Amino acid sequence: MSDGITTPIKHSTHLTEIAPDTFVDATGHQLTPKEVRNIVTPHDFAVNTSLFGLTLARPWRRALAISIDGVFIALLAGGGVTFFTPLYLYLVWRCHALQNIKRRNILLLLMPLMLVFAYTENNNVNEDTVMDIASAIELSTAAIAIGNNCDEKCADTKANELISALQNEQLSNSQAEETLTDLLANSVLSAEQQQQKLTLMQQRRATLSDAGKLLVEQALSETSAAPAKLNWWQKLQQSDHSVMKWAQGILADLGISFGWAVAYLTVFTSWNNGQTPGKKLLGIKVVQLDNKPLSLWGAFGRQGGYSAGLATGLSGFFQIYWDPNRQAIQDKLADTLVLRIKN
Repeated sequence: MSDGITTPIKHSTHLTEIAPDTFVDATGHQLTPKEVRNIVTPHDFAVNTSLFGLTLARPWRRALAISIDGVFIALLAGGGVTFFTPLYLYLVWRCHALQNIKRRNILLLLMPLMLVFAYTENNNVNEDTVMDIASAIELSTAAIAIGNNCDEKCADTKANELISALQNEQLSNSQAEETLTDLLANSVLSAEQQQQKLTLMQQRRATLSDAGKLLVEQALSETSAAPAKLNWWQKLQQSDHSVMKWAQGILADLGISFGWAVAYLTVFTSWNNGQTPGKKLLGIKVVQLDNKPLSLWGAFGRQGGYSAGLATGLSGFFQIYWDPNRQAIQDKLADTLVLRIKN
């Protein structure tokens, strides 16, 4: 009787790749895709012969293309529906032009939902309602436990955990008090005990607030004091026109636009024949080494390479100048090339 565990095939050093990702063993048996995934194969991600001799994209074209894409991403992050709609419709049209009717229909079905997402994503969020992820997890865990067969000792412990989570200074006092009151109402704690916990949270939040005010006062007093002599590095950091301020601004923009960048680079690269709008304008495209279409998951992995390039101090990007096939770090991760083509 099968227990759901795949029986390993017999070990063989005589595996032959007769086509990309297609192998036969010494007996002539062709391995199934499931068997291939479960064993070590001689596949070495060689370049498909059909790609030999094709022109690689020059570094300046790639740099200009990603710069154009960066502008589009920034517009998406800041403009919401205004810039999202034409780009989305462009992708729908490209899927239709490439005769990928299934993807076109998926995009059309998802369009109302995506428009709502684009609208809500770019609305201003009240900072008083924002919680960090760790506090949210702690709050959710304690909230579930305190109302789920939790005795008095357990409820007391979980109430303290709730208080700790609700100390997040980004929540307003009224919101924190209302949340704790509602959660404690589902516990076995008496009304008096619930009030004690509410008072405890109010005291802790007041202490945090006073500490914050003290830090602000200290900062103001230090600012008003006679300025100390600064070295050249401190002057550079504080300059409004320094390269450091410019770099910090770019990083801040990347943080704000990260979600849009992931979606933009993933979907366009996969569903637009390896071309983002920037690459389309510059006449270049991304292809896999095996010359197969880049999947959505493969495109997602490739865009993650941009983060790796930043983490390597940009050297991961500059390697296109010395790599034999001009592969940057994102290309190495996804086994891709960037070709120069005619528009």
